[in-house]
This record gives sequence, structure tokens and C-alpha cells, in this order.
Amino acid sequence: MPVGGLTRSDSLLGLLDYRRAFVRRGIAVLAGVLALAMDMSGPQQARAQDLRISHQFHPTADARGRAARVFAEELLLRAPELKVSLHPQLELGMSRDEQLDMLQSGKLDFAVLPLVFGVKRVPEFSLALLPGLVPNLATANALKSSEVYTRLQDVAAKNGLRVVTWWWMRGGFATTREVKGPSSVKGMHMQSCGLAQRVLASAGADVADDPWGEISMRLEMGALDGVAVPYEDFMNLKLAEHTKFGTFGGPSILTCFSPMLMSKRAWDRLSLDQQRAIDEAAAIADGYFQTSQVEAEKRARAAFRRAGASIRSLTHDEYLEWLQHAQKTAWHDYVKVSPIARDLLNTAIRVILTDIGTKEDMISTLAPEPEKLVERTPPKARAAH
Repeated sequence: MPVGGLTRSDSLLGLLDYRRAFVRRGIAVLAGVLALAMDMSGPQQARAQDLRISHQFHPTADARGRAARVFAEELLLRAPELKVSLHPQLELGMSRDEQLDMLQSGKLDFAVLPLVFGVKRVPEFSLALLPGLVPNLATANALKSSEVYTRLQDVAAKNGLRVVTWWWMRGGFATTREVKGPSSVKGMHMQSCGLAQRVLASAGADVADDPWGEISMRLEMGALDGVAVPYEDFMNLKLAEHTKFGTFGGPSILTCFSPMLMSKRAWDRLSLDQQRAIDEAAAIADGYFQTSQVEAEKRARAAFRRAGASIRSLTHDEYLEWLQHAQKTAWHDYVKVSPIARDLLNTAIRVILTDIGTKEDMISTLAPEPEKLVERTPPKARAAH
């Protein structure tokens, strides 16, 4: 019968084998006790851990699925003692939105999650969804190396999370009718994501919120006149087959943030070397993802050309119209979320004004009157102090 997990042999050597196994097991237990003692001596001791990465995307057809694999492979090269498993298309059995709950509770280690699905829990995350704030990938890169990134990490940490990757997706309009400024979408049946929905609706569009997988069918049926989505989705949804106009190049009013998030509990369990390995792997995955988004726009543009669709960029004046409209709607709503949100937005504007382009150009483009974004004390109230 089993004894301590081992079984005696009926052969003459059974007793000897059993004793040898018992000694080996005793040595293993002793080694485990010593390892535990070393681990309790400080957080820097490396140790094996099982880390699970969940996401809703196809593992190869979507850049987020491919970049997640790049991250996992690079992490294992740097921290081979870690055990990393990938779980695409929600194969762990949790829903898309449940991933955030599981991260915050520490029951899941990583998830690739568009921040549009996290703003109900962490409304300050909406900064990354403000239409027009990040018009191109250069702006996104500037924010990564700025105070904005640090403050965004602080917000994440207070909510049990850590932002691991910096994955931004440029997008544009794909429509059956040409889109120029905000007035051009009036009366159109449109679909987008996040705060872009708010901007389109306030411009007079009839905004739908149907399942993403039904967009192509609804375009074909005429129930939708167009969408404003990332270029990655231009290809996934085969929009060139269902629309006649596409906007490419130039500043984008739609740039979505879809990072890999990590449970702060899982992060805190790691040694400094393992944390460093995660950051290094994330940097490589970031480079891969940015290249993939440039390629996605090129492929989408080529598909629209092959389909005979009309292609254009928003003009400078059209972009300004969209930006100013976004400031009056989505941006205005965002600064009311909390003092932290207001501070995040003003910090982002300051970084962009400082690091990108000429001050005159960026003031006219991003924030004609940035002081209006800050809720100030009325003059009479100030005079009373």
C-alpha cells in the first residue's frame, strides 16, 4: 500500500529501494525548508512561479495575441525559473470583463485588456481613450518616457494593477459616405469604441453599440454607415469589402490603448531581477507591437485601394475641428472624473507641448486654451481668501 507517496516492491530489493527513496525524499524536504527560509529572508530571492496570461484575441491573427507571445518568450529567456502560460480567446473560462476582477484579486497574473473595458473600475484610465489626445505613435512614445507614465502607474497600483506594455493602436474612419469634419457624420449610423462614441453622438451621429463581430454584417445590410476603429480591425473586419471611404495617414482622432496589465499582487511577489526581466521583455514586445500597427495601417490602405475605395487623410483644419469638438465633450467630461484625472490630462498636455513639435503648433492643435480644462476657483471666491 502507498506509504508517504511511495510503494514497496515485492522483490528482494524492495526494502532497500524504499529506504533509498525515503532518504532522497528527506533530503528534498530539507532542501525545501532551506529554500523557504531563504525566501523568507527577503523579497529578492528568485523563485519559480506559474504566471498565466489571458486575453480575448486570436493568437496569430491579432497583433495583441502575437505580441503577448513575444512577451512570454522574451520573459522566459530572461527568467527561465518562471513558468509562463498563454491563454488566448478567453480559454480560462472567464469573461472579458472578469479578467480585470481576477487581476485585482490576484487570481490572474496578466491580461491584455483594452482600457475601454477598465474605465468603469478605474475611470482615470479614460485618459488613454480621449479622442485626439494621442494623434500618432510618436506622441504615445513621448508619454511613455514622461511623468504621465509614472502617474498612470500610480493610479494602476492604487487599483491593484500594473501597466506592463505600452500598446497603442491608431485608427480611422471606414464609411459608406465620406467623412471630413464633425458635421459630416450628422445623421450617419456609426459605431466606435470608448469615448469616441460620445464624440460621434454629440456630432449628430446615430451611434450603435452592437457586438463587434456583427459590424461587417450590419455594414453589408445597410444598418451601419461606418465605423471609427483601429486599423488592426480594418483588416479583421474586412472593412474594405463593406465600405467605400477610408481615412489613413496624418493625425488620427482615434488612437486606442490596449496594454497588457498585471496583478500588483503578482508583481509584488517577484524578485527585483524577475521584475526587471518583465520590463525588458515588455520593451521588446512594445517594439514589435508598434511595428505591427504601422504594418496594419499599410495593409488596410492597400486593401482599400484594391477594392477601389476612396482614401484620404483628415486635413489639418478637419482634425482641429474634431479635436475641438472632442475637448468640448469627452475631454470636458474627463476632467470632472476626479482631481487626479484633471491633473493627468494637464500633465499630458504639458508633456506634449514640451516634447513634440513647436509650441505654437501644438497649442493650436491640442489645446487652444488648456487652462479651460482646469476647474479654477471663481475670481470672487479667490478674492475672499
